[in-house]
Amino acid sequence: MICERCGTQSDNGARVCPRCGAPLHVYTGKSGVASIRQGRSHEPPRVYGAMPERPAAREERYSEDAGRPDNRRGVQQGKHGERERKKRPGMSAPSVRPRGINYALLFTILGSVLVVLIATVFVLGIKTSTGQLYLMHAVSGNPDREAKVISMIGDEAAASALWVIGGEQLDQGYIVRAIETFEQAYTLNPKIDNLYNRLMELADAYEASGQLGSAEEVYYQLYTEVDPTQPLAYRNAIAIMTDQGRLFEATDLMAAAYEKTGELSFKAQREQLVPLPPTATLETGRLMLERTTELVSSQGYDIYYLMDDEVGQLPEDGILFESPIKLTEGTHIIRAVCVSSALVSDEVSLKYTIFFPSPSAPKSRILSGTYSRRVRMKLYMDTTNDTPGQEVTIYYTIDGTAPNSESPIYTDEGFLLPPGRVKVRAVAVNQYSKVSNELVADFRIDLPFKNFFRDTNDQFKAFKVGTTTYDAIKKLYGEGKAETVDDANATNGKALRVTYDWGEMRFSAVGETLISVITNYASMVGPRNTRVGMKVNEVTEQFRDMGQVANARGNRSIYYDDATGYARYYKDSDTSAHLEYVYKREDGGLTTLTYELENDNVVRIRMELTGVKIP
Repeated sequence: MICERCGTQSDNGARVCPRCGAPLHVYTGKSGVASIRQGRSHEPPRVYGAMPERPAAREERYSEDAGRPDNRRGVQQGKHGERERKKRPGMSAPSVRPRGINYALLFTILGSVLVVLIATVFVLGIKTSTGQLYLMHAVSGNPDREAKVISMIGDEAAASALWVIGGEQLDQGYIVRAIETFEQAYTLNPKIDNLYNRLMELADAYEASGQLGSAEEVYYQLYTEVDPTQPLAYRNAIAIMTDQGRLFEATDLMAAAYEKTGELSFKAQREQLVPLPPTATLETGRLMLERTTELVSSQGYDIYYLMDDEVGQLPEDGILFESPIKLTEGTHIIRAVCVSSALVSDEVSLKYTIFFPSPSAPKSRILSGTYSRRVRMKLYMDTTNDTPGQEVTIYYTIDGTAPNSESPIYTDEGFLLPPGRVKVRAVAVNQYSKVSNELVADFRIDLPFKNFFRDTNDQFKAFKVGTTTYDAIKKLYGEGKAETVDDANATNGKALRVTYDWGEMRFSAVGETLISVITNYASMVGPRNTRVGMKVNEVTEQFRDMGQVANARGNRSIYYDDATGYARYYKDSDTSAHLEYVYKREDGGLTTLTYELENDNVVRIRMELTGVKIP
């Protein structure tokens, strides 16, 4: 059977070509063009006996009996890439033609390798710290080239490289160049890692170049912003200050350094320079009565202090201590320092609380309750628990008001309780003006008593304030001299004032209702039949009187009631006084009845309505 691919003759029973491995087909009597047309062969007719074509490289990798060409289980190629074939009898081995060198391919490969090498070097130069340092070294001193390299590798990488370069320059003695490099690196990346040590290098360079101010600024930044717990910046800054004689600043920084770092060396260094703080001769704490204290410097330095002033600065705003300090009642805080030349000691704070003893409350010798007769009440002091040496004055009231220094002073003979309901109130006051708690005792004396003043019942006999009109008054006393005047108690602030020989009356401007009267007319009968010419006690007997005695100034409270009003006697001078009754009206107004006195005789009666508008 002949192979349709290579034309090799094979045995009739073979299924594949022994030469090319192509499948063999049973001859059908058609070949060449006819077989192609009928789909039995995809190759043109072969001329037998011609040189066979060179098989494809993929096909040559397999042996002649390896099955299908695409099957990878065939026999591998030999040493020289030729297929190992079994020699058939009468066949010679194929000849091998020598191949020439492809220089174009060789140069293409070498060029590609060179490009890859250059790209690799470029990438290493940009991406690795060693390469970045090399690049920055290469362009050092050329601003334009530096800017290009920085733009390629970035600010952070350039800053890291510049810090290294600056350190090398500093080691080599190029101090000015090192400072410029450090400053450039810090500008590019002010938040670089290990900033503390890097800035310390910059500060060292500043100090080496004599720029102490710049170095101190860097140290300040280090111990205030970067890391306050590191001691090195403090030490270098303190050294600069002490070398320049700035001891006041140096000691302050030593105190701050000790507080922030906990290094005892700063505390010991400071204690060798600053004075000891002052002390006081009076022990601080809670003390009774007024005291004095003195401030002392064990080293004989000047002492400046502030008292009860927390905002002032020492020693600038302080007072030079020269004499003992007086401590009165209350809480006092003294702040003080010792000053030696430009050095100031630590500030000492002394707190004193001065208090005065308070007396106990007075006590009554009779029990509260109801009595069918007037009783005399006596007070006394139980000083068992009081501080010895106190001098006590008892102030009391029976008119219902709270006792104070304007109230009557109790005497040993006591006082009679008036008829009706009585509330006795008393306090004790010592020589330090300290007031005791209050004694309150309620009594009821079942005896008849007069009522408080009330304008609804207590009016002049011929007319009534707040009711009588001007027309009615004219019938009694004539027209008088009438004029319009300003009056805050009248409607719209205007009142009609009518004057007579014996006094005057005022009427509301709209309805002409009587709102006040002033009279010295002895024939005019006042409330409760009182009139001009009566004695003061004759007047007080007509109204409720609690019997309270006058105080040290001669004034006397007659009665006091929260709901109804009050009555009081006021001594104006040695010869003049006035008696005042006030009634609280239901409409919120006040009616005031006043008796003007000369040598305890009534010389004028006045009654007026205030705090309410009368139509």
